[in-house]
This record gives sequence, structure tokens and C-alpha cells, in this order.
Amino acid sequence: MADLLRRVDISHLGEGDIPEQFLDVATEGWTTSAGGARVLSALASASSGKFFDVVQEEYSVNGRGMIDYDLPVSGNEREETLLRRCLAYCFACLDKASEQLGSNSVMAYVSISAGGLDEEILTANVTFCGDHPGFPPYVEDIESYREEALIELVPGDYVHLLEASEA
Repeated sequence: MADLLRRVDISHLGEGDIPEQFLDVATEGWTTSAGGARVLSALASASSGKFFDVVQEEYSVNGRGMIDYDLPVSGNEREETLLRRCLAYCFACLDKASEQLGSNSVMAYVSISAGGLDEEILTANVTFCGDHPGFPPYVEDIESYREEALIELVPGDYVHLLEASEA
């Protein structure tokens, strides 16, 4: 992910980077489920089934693939637009979570990897989870995670990412 962040201009992220459907989700904000999971309100009604713990409920309900049907199949434009969309959406949701649930109540996770039928198309996914003592985290050791590009974000990380990309 560090290489991708160095290649992509992430300055001036904003609502214009977020697809309308995702912006609506971010704007609606957060709720807490009966099981104690912090979930995006607009996505909570679409969830069904039983979860074995609060972390699974959060990443299952909050997780979505980023819209990419309007992007070229490959190339810099796809890579940059996917990352900008994901980051802008994450920071909008994290800002709303800070307002509604308190600071650092949830963390965002962005993963970017090859996907599709032939594993050749760059795809992106976003989810949100909190830290729940007594339950395993969504990602145990993010520093050793190698299957795909993955980043964990908390409120305020945008400034840190900008500083790192300028260095």
C-alpha cells in the first residue's frame, strides 16, 4: 500500500471523490446494533443472519466493494480513482463516527488487490471495525499482511498520509 500511496495524488480529497451511493451512506452516519456492533446506519437494514462476534458483524455489515464499473479496466486512472474514492469515503465515515460515537470508535480498512474472473483487474474494498477487548481484531498484524495492499485508518490519518506522500 505504501508504494501505491506514493504514486497516487491524494491531496484535496473530498465529497467529489465519493460515488453518490457511498456519500449517502457516509452522510447518514452510524448506529450501534443490538449486539454492540458499530455499523453504518444505511447498511444496517441490509444485514441479516447471525454473527459469531461483534467484530464479524461490523466488518460484514460495513464492508463494501468500491464502485469501479465506470473506470478503465487497468492503468493509472483506475488505480488513482479507486484509491481516492476509498480514502475519501473512509475519512467521511470516520469523521461522522467521531461526531456520533466518539473519537477513535472505529477504524477503516481499505484493501486493493487483483480480482475479477482472471485475477487481472484491480479492485478495492472498504470496511470499518472497532477495537473490542476480548475479541480478536479484524486484522491481527497489519505490518505482516501481504496478500493485498491493505491500510488501517483512524480519524486524523489523512494529515499523516499527506505528510508521508510529500516526503
